Amino acid sequence: MATGISRPTPCGLQPIADCSRDRRHTARGNSMKFSEEQLAQYRTEGYVIFDCPFHESLTEACIAAVEKAVEDPTEGPADGSKRNHFYLRPQVEDSYWCALDHSLPFMQIILHPEIIELARQLNEDRDIYMRNGGINEQGPNRSVGWHIDGGPGWAEFMHYFSGASRANGCLRIVPGSHSGPPTSLQETAARLREERGIPGSQADDGWEDVALDDEISLEVEPHQLIVRHAKLFHSTWLNRTSDCRYLSHWLFHPHAIDNHRFTWGDYLMPELLNSLSPEQREVLWLDREFEIDPAYDRERSRELGRVKWGVV
Repeated sequence: MATGISRPTPCGLQPIADCSRDRRHTARGNSMKFSEEQLAQYRTEGYVIFDCPFHESLTEACIAAVEKAVEDPTEGPADGSKRNHFYLRPQVEDSYWCALDHSLPFMQIILHPEIIELARQLNEDRDIYMRNGGINEQGPNRSVGWHIDGGPGWAEFMHYFSGASRANGCLRIVPGSHSGPPTSLQETAARLREERGIPGSQADDGWEDVALDDEISLEVEPHQLIVRHAKLFHSTWLNRTSDCRYLSHWLFHPHAIDNHRFTWGDYLMPELLNSLSPEQREVLWLDREFEIDPAYDRERSRELGRVKWGVV
């Protein structure tokens, strides 16, 4: 079954401050850091785009995993209200989690040593933990409306490994909107929907939210990453193509934020854990005691023993 994923543009390992495409590797031990200019942009605008700090073969492995895992959208457990997947069916009904979200190909990017170091820099804390990742598969004729994410305002890594454009549903943001309450923007969006006669919601195929005066589109290629502030007002364009648009996105938290979603030893298969380095396992907190956020008690009770991720 075709997924319509474009093949990635070649990407070498390169320092973020020097994103020349032809550099093939970074010297061992030269950990990547965001430049002061990039940090200033993130603080002011709420996002930054940079070249992947890992070899293109890791992106290729993710694409191959998707191509292997696709199913008929009418079969398997129902996606329900989540509308998070299309060809990648959830492991249990009405769940965000398919078989690939935290599988080895994706974890090798999420837990790449350079990604971990960038997360430590953004969180201003060496003792961080991986909160969760996830794949968003925006199917044809689908979109996401204007909103902000919950929580205290963490940094989200976003890898559109299929590439993202206005045509297939790329990210739309209002730069700088993370610095204050979203009330004014929410009211503006609601007013414009009424004025322009846009009924319905993102639950409806073919629906696309209103254009805002200050918004911009973040079109990216598979060799690029976005880091976005969680409180940035954002949406997506309608996917007007016949293929899915694929995003892998993930969060790390500093140790002081008690917002755990998973005890990873209960969800990751032994062969996957054995494939990770000690440095990668460190941020999974496999040997540390902590409580799962009570908001996820119900989901956890139906996931345990049923939701698993492996090597694939």
